[in-house]
Amino acid sequence: MEKEKVIDIYSQGMLYVRDDEVDRVVKKFNETLNFIEPILEVDTTGVEMAELAVEHDAKLRKDEVKESLDRDQALKNAKDTEFGYFRLNWEL
Repeated sequence: MEKEKVIDIYSQGMLYVRDDEVDRVVKKFNETLNFIEPILEVDTTGVEMAELAVEHDAKLRKDEVKESLDRDQALKNAKDTEFGYFRLNWEL
């Protein structure tokens, strides 16, 4: 994926990517596309669409509204962050 396309995608999503971050974002887009490419190449001709609905008897607790952690507090011990979020290492 080229820089112009990434900038266009960000623009359509009303997001801003700094000039000094574009190359890194392009690299991440391309890593993701390379990862999913083999999946998209699988021939599914004649395969019926399937839906999996799991039935369970799990007892769920009632949701309770509570105050969230401040972002800085949540990220203070994070090994790596990016754009104000936890950054995960996708390399296996």
